[in-house]
Amino acid sequence: MKDKTKDFLDKIITSVNWKINGFNTLPILFGTCMAIVDIFMMSVTKMVSIGSISTSVGIPLSISLYAMEPLIFLKAMKYEGMVVTNLVWNLMSNIIVTLQGVLVFGESIKGLRWLGIAMSLLSLGLLAYTNDD
Repeated sequence: MKDKTKDFLDKIITSVNWKINGFNTLPILFGTCMAIVDIFMMSVTKMVSIGSISTSVGIPLSISLYAMEPLIFLKAMKYEGMVVTNLVWNLMSNIIVTLQGVLVFGESIKGLRWLGIAMSLLSLGLLAYTNDD
């Protein structure tokens, strides 16, 4: 059952037309927000793994950051189903966290793996497309 109460965020969300030429960008916005939470959580976890933050500080911080995820996911499901919301979140997280690993932590991606990232971008476009009006 969907919650019909509207809060401040719902009022902002419903005041914007998120469809652009048949593409619903709202799930991508929510997926990006959840991926940003992933970035911070995974960054802290990576810093624990390389020893720049202690485990006693890093793990509770990572858990606290990741605890925001269900709240964003719940809000997203008021506007899109669980299937699309989850797929978009996973794709955005994979793309953004991969870029972070390459650009911030100096990890490398070679060859056909870049094609996989490009296919993730294509998948996002396909998931955003809707002929619902």
